[in-house]
Amino acid sequence: MKSASLGIFFFFLVFKTWGMEDLDFELFKVHENFAEACAVGDLNKDGQIDVVSGKWYYLSPKWEPVVFRELNSFGKDYLQDNGDHLFDIDGDGWIDIVSGQFTEREVLWFKNPGDWPSTRQALWERNILTDSGSKKNEISFFRDMNGDGYPDYIGNSWVADESMRVSLFSRNPEGGVVSKSRTIHPKGNGHGQGFGDLNGDGLEDIIFMYGWYQRPSGNPFEKHWKLRKDFTLPRASCPIIIRDLNEDGRQDLLWGDGHDYGLYWYEQLEPEKDGTTRWKHHLIDDTISQFHAITMGDLDRDDREEIITGKRYFAHSGRDKGANDPIVLVRYVHQLSGDGSVKFDRQIIHEGKAGTGLQICLADLDKNGWTDLVVSGKNGLHMLFNQGNQKKP
Repeated sequence: MKSASLGIFFFFLVFKTWGMEDLDFELFKVHENFAEACAVGDLNKDGQIDVVSGKWYYLSPKWEPVVFRELNSFGKDYLQDNGDHLFDIDGDGWIDIVSGQFTEREVLWFKNPGDWPSTRQALWERNILTDSGSKKNEISFFRDMNGDGYPDYIGNSWVADESMRVSLFSRNPEGGVVSKSRTIHPKGNGHGQGFGDLNGDGLEDIIFMYGWYQRPSGNPFEKHWKLRKDFTLPRASCPIIIRDLNEDGRQDLLWGDGHDYGLYWYEQLEPEKDGTTRWKHHLIDDTISQFHAITMGDLDRDDREEIITGKRYFAHSGRDKGANDPIVLVRYVHQLSGDGSVKFDRQIIHEGKAGTGLQICLADLDKNGWTDLVVSGKNGLHMLFNQGNQKKP
């Protein structure tokens, strides 16, 4: 971490304002797999939460690695997998595995054979789900973009002048997958992406590094999405989180710098009459680098979401700022002060062995009533079992 006195002073002022209760976590290294993607779900319908990461799946409770696919490598230390997702693609009642790729156009899905456990060691059937339209894919997002109940693919390229496009999926009567691509903007993408109703009109917009796309009413993929360049989020995290952090009725932005130091929230102010959004920038933490993956969840069971993130291990093969700092996983609890400002308290969940990759998964893996963490990166696949606050009587 940064050792500058300013960083230490900032920590004291911001992170020790009211004193949240720390949680205890038990670290378990599952596998030295160096994949950066992960997903959780019940693959074999035994009622247990299983894990997928890279070319392996891991069945609860033994977590033994089983290869289900071939996976190419590229560059110095990358696998061709920029996000794992679990959906029943073909409607046969079994969860399939969907995977994007960094430098290949095809988005792939692997058919769950369904015959457990006799097909446990066999490679799953490989299928092409859609064409991403790019060979420079930062991460893969799946979200129901048209309200038909079926997840759609949204491409996030790290190149600013590549198109922003969506692949809409549906099933034909035979159960096959139908894909239709729609371009939101021919030149308007960039590192990081998020989804939420930014202007309060009841419609979900797309947020990215260089602003946001305002979703039109009606059928959004037969109309123009207005590009509003109201802000810039350099090397933004994947995803960018949209939440009303100060509870003023306007959605704010929560994001980290994926390849430098800094975790931030942008407070949305009263918009201009023409709909232009206005923002006030706030620093949360400048002592950790590579906040590439970020999520929110209720780890302490107080019915309020916390920020869960950490340092990505060796993004860009160690060329990023802070690459050699200790890897950490952290949680932040935010609280609204009497003057309307937002204060943050931080707990370092783990330091030294487990960092983040591209995705952070949350699930109660051991069914003890506390939400656990799954992270996968170039230093391996890890689980952090949440034990609650063991010091609390």
